[in-house]
Parts: sequence; structure tokens; C-alpha cells
Amino acid sequence: MNYNINIREECFGATVMNLQNGQREYITKNELNDVLDKGIFPKDSIIQMMKSEHKIKFTPLEEKNPNHFSFADIAYIEVTRACNLRCKHCLNNSGEVMKNQLCKEDFLKLISDFANEGIQEIRFTGGEPLVHKNIFEFIEYAHNLGLYTSIGTNGTLITEDIAKKLTKVGLNMAIVSVDGTMEAHDKIRGNGSFNKTINGIKNLKKYNIEVRVNAVVMKSNIDDIVILAKDMHKNKTSLFIRRFIESGRGAFLKGHTLNKKDYDKLREKLAYELENGKYINGHYLRNDEKIKHRIELPFKFIKGCKAGQRAIIITPDGKIHLCGFLAAQGFEAVGNVKEVKNWREYWHNSHNVDYLKFLRENLDGYNELPGVQQTNCLAYVQRYLNNKE
Repeated sequence: MNYNINIREECFGATVMNLQNGQREYITKNELNDVLDKGIFPKDSIIQMMKSEHKIKFTPLEEKNPNHFSFADIAYIEVTRACNLRCKHCLNNSGEVMKNQLCKEDFLKLISDFANEGIQEIRFTGGEPLVHKNIFEFIEYAHNLGLYTSIGTNGTLITEDIAKKLTKVGLNMAIVSVDGTMEAHDKIRGNGSFNKTINGIKNLKKYNIEVRVNAVVMKSNIDDIVILAKDMHKNKTSLFIRRFIESGRGAFLKGHTLNKKDYDKLREKLAYELENGKYINGHYLRNDEKIKHRIELPFKFIKGCKAGQRAIIITPDGKIHLCGFLAAQGFEAVGNVKEVKNWREYWHNSHNVDYLKFLRENLDGYNELPGVQQTNCLAYVQRYLNNKE
């Protein structure tokens, strides 16, 4: 069935996702009953903008717990560590196939399990996901199960034929990496990569796949990121400016992480673009999620970022992590997909054991350091602790 709405029941009501644009909102129990019994959504719902017939994938709540969401919103699945580029700042040192990588059947079972438990989006990442021979089958399978599908890609492999195929299998969105001007980008990712990436973006747009550009900002490319952001704003293309964390090959780029003074300067240079329009977002700049907070939730996120709260990360060897940035810095995995018999039970139990307690306890100490960009990002704390050793 070609679903266009994904609803996961919660202790407070439900999490609703518009599969046409990836927007998410929360509704109450009474509103959920109206949706299920009468097909009526709240007047201020994001669904009211949809002109097509409502085709709903609904995941009921099995275990009521007022302290957390019934399951994750998004799964980041690294299908491979293989990559056609060798970017200098790569957070997980991608390049070669990882030993003990999950097979095709393992990935398909994982996608099916997640869909059954209420995952609403799967983002296929890497490495470069487009080098995996089964990536189109994975995307199509997830799409047919009523999930929003996205990929994180360097864009260099997206020919017109590839873009056409991605549309055919149901890809909703591509997150494409661009790190500034041609000169800055090619210096980081390799000569000629910029033009290939820009052509890839053009091909994606030609076949109506939503594109968001991701840019990793470092001390060495701040000015280039400003130029890129102004161009993206002018062209009405979404840009997310990501923080740089020293891990993977990026661990060799010492002193490239922005401090508070750097971020203040970046915000000042992008003041117009940040305040006028919806296209430029980023860590510590203006982080707009595609979430409409209509109602007050009965629980609050524990101190720190949302690691382990609304997302789950799977590496190519099947290890389960709470945050991709933490995983890249050697933070201990919290399980393996081959060992999980009941995902809903696993998700519930993971909230009863605070794997991140040590980092959260060090968060205040990190934020008190002179000159740092204050943060709730636990990966920043991990980076600081690694550098102290």
C-alpha cells in the first residue's frame, strides 16, 4: 500500500508524520481517537494541508510508559563503510568495507522490524550508501513499508540515471554534503568532487527528490561556508551547517573545532540569512526540526542532547549506538541487532539504564571551560575527555 501518513501511538496520544514532506507533530489521545474512528485530524494539523486521500500506517502502543516515546522516530542505518572519497574530516574514517558487515537479508529484516515497531524514517548512510549494491532494494523495501526514506550522500555518484532510479524506488530526501566553495570543498573531499556533487544535486532536483545540503564548518572553511549559505539562501535550497567533531580522519585536524567566539562571528555574518527565511539552519545557529510542537508532552528529555531518546544508530557490523558522533569516538555500543529478540522491549529497557550518565555528569564542567561554545552535545564532552587523556 502506498502510505502517506505514519502514526505511532504514544502514552500521550501519538506521533504523526506526513510522509510526503517529512514533517512530524504530536496529537492527544482524544485527537487520535478522532483520527482512527472518524478520519478527522485536528484543525491545526500538518495533515490538513494534504490534498490526497489519507492512507495511514498505524502502529499501536503495546506498553504504556509515561517517561519516553514508545519507539525511536528515526533509524540511521550505516549500510557500509565503503566510500569513493577520502574526506579529510570524515567522522568515522570511511573508505573500506567493514569486517563482519551485515548481509542483505540482515538489513531487510532490520528494516522490517523497525517498521513494525513504529520507526517513521530510515536514513541510509555510510560511508557512501550508493556504493552498496542493494541500496535501491533497501530504499524500496522501506518505502513500501510506509516509512519516510532518506540517504546521506556525498552526491558524486548521482547521475541522471541514478536519480531517476532513486525516484522510482521511493526515495523522499537526499542529504548531500557540500563544504563551501569549490576550492574549499575540493581541498577537503578531493579534486573534482565539487562539480560532481553539484551535478548530483541538479539531477536529484530534476526528479523531484527533496535535497538538503549539509556543510561541516571548521576554522579553515568558515568564510567559505558563509559564501555557500548566502548562495543556498538565494537559491531557496535548505542548508544545515553541522559542527565539526574530531573523530575518524577528522582526529588529525587538530584545532579546527569552532569555539564560542567563532560561532558568534558566524552568526553575525549570517544574521540576515538566519533571520529571513527558513533555508539556513545549523548547530548553535538556528536548529529548526521538522516538528510541530502542538501539545505539551508528559515527559522531558533528560539533561543533555537527545542521544538515545528519539533516534537509533546501526553500524554496518550490526552494532547499536545512541549517537553517530559518539560511536565514531569509540563510545561503547549498546547492543547488536542479532542479539535483539524484541525491539520494543529493548527500547524500553534502554531507558532504564543510563549509558550516558558519565557524559551528562561532565556536561556542566565542559560548559564552564573558558571560550568553548556551550552545548548540550554529549559528543563534545566525549571529544574533550579524549583530548585530556
